[in-house]
Amino acid sequence: MIELLASAVFAFLPVPPKKTPPPCHTLTQHQLSEAMTLSEPCYAVSGSVTVSGSITVEPGVHLVFGQGTTLYMENGGSLTAVGTAEKPIIFEGKDHTPGFWEGLNFQTNSSKNQLSYVTVADAGTKGGDSAAVVVSIGARLGIDHTTVRNAEGVGLTVLQRGILGKFEQNRFEATGTPLRVKAADLVMIDPATTFANNKKNYVLVYFNECEVEDEASWRALAVPYHFGCSARIGSHVTVEPGAKFEFEENDGLDVTENGSLTAEGTAEKPIVFTGADQTPGYWRGIYFESKSAKNVIRHASITYAGQSSQITGGVCVGVRANANVSASEIAYSADAGIRLLQNATINQDAETSNRLHDNKANVKRED
Repeated sequence: MIELLASAVFAFLPVPPKKTPPPCHTLTQHQLSEAMTLSEPCYAVSGSVTVSGSITVEPGVHLVFGQGTTLYMENGGSLTAVGTAEKPIIFEGKDHTPGFWEGLNFQTNSSKNQLSYVTVADAGTKGGDSAAVVVSIGARLGIDHTTVRNAEGVGLTVLQRGILGKFEQNRFEATGTPLRVKAADLVMIDPATTFANNKKNYVLVYFNECEVEDEASWRALAVPYHFGCSARIGSHVTVEPGAKFEFEENDGLDVTENGSLTAEGTAEKPIVFTGADQTPGYWRGIYFESKSAKNVIRHASITYAGQSSQITGGVCVGVRANANVSASEIAYSADAGIRLLQNATINQDAETSNRLHDNKANVKRED
C-alpha cells in the first residue's frame, strides 16, 4: 500500500521544463568593423564576414557558423579569443558535419591574433589552401590549448611568410590532415601536441618555402613529419631522439654550405628518415654540402633513399663537405648507402660502425 501511495504521489509531481539554450545574437559585418567584445553566451554568423576591428571574445562564448561561411581577419583587424580550461570558447558549425563551414582565416600580422583554450569544430573543407584555421601569407597567430576537430580537410595551415607566434599543447582530432606548415615552422611544434583519429596522421611540411634559415630544434612528436618538399637547411638544426621523417618522391634533406645537421638519437629512440613509400630510391636522401663539425648522424635509420637518377645516397657527402655518421642503419638505397663526392671527409669507421645492407652499393667514392 505504501509503495502504491508513493508511486501515485510521484506520478503527480510536476515535471520541470527543459532548459532551452539562450538565443544566439546575430553578428553583422558592420559590428565587426569596429572594436568589440563578444560577451553574450552565443552568437550566430550566417554568412562570411570580415573582421576589420579589434575583436575580443570572452571565456565561455559560443559562436555558431552557417554553411560555407568564413571569418576573415583583414584590413587591420584582429581576433583575440582567450578562454579558460573551465570556460573554453567554441567556434562550430550549425550542423556538425566535417567541413560544414570554412573556418577562421587570419590575414593580418597583428600580435592580438590569439586562440587560447578554444575549440574549432566542423570547419575546413578540402582543396587549395583551405583549413579550419588558416594563417595566410604574411599573417600571424598564437595558438595554445586549442582543439581543432571534425575538419574535412586540413586542421591548421600556415602559408608563405605566415608566422606562428606561439604553438603549445594543441590537439588535432578527426581531421583530414592535422597540420600543413612550412619547414621554418617546425621549430614551433611542441611534443605536447596531441593527434587522434586523423585520416592522415602526420605533420605535412609543404609549400615552396622549404628553407630553414634560423637555428632550430625539431622535436619528437607522436606522429611523423611528412615532407612534400625538399628542405634546405641554411642554419644549424638539431633533431631530437625518436623523431620520424617521411619524404615524398623526389624530395630530400639538403644541408647547404651555411647549414649543419645534428641528428643524434639513442639505441632506444633512434631517429628515422624514410620514404613515404617503402620502395628503394623513393626519396633522395640526406645531402651534406657544408664542412661543419656539427654534421652528425648517430643512432638513426635511413631507408629507401638514393635515387639512382641523381648524385645521391642514403647519405651523400658533397664536394669538400664533412659528416660523421655512426651507429646507424642505412638500407634499401637504389644507389649507395653512403656516397662520398670529391674530397669529402667522413669518420674513418663509417663503413664498419654502421649497419649497411640491401643497398646497390654500401659505400661509393667519387675520385
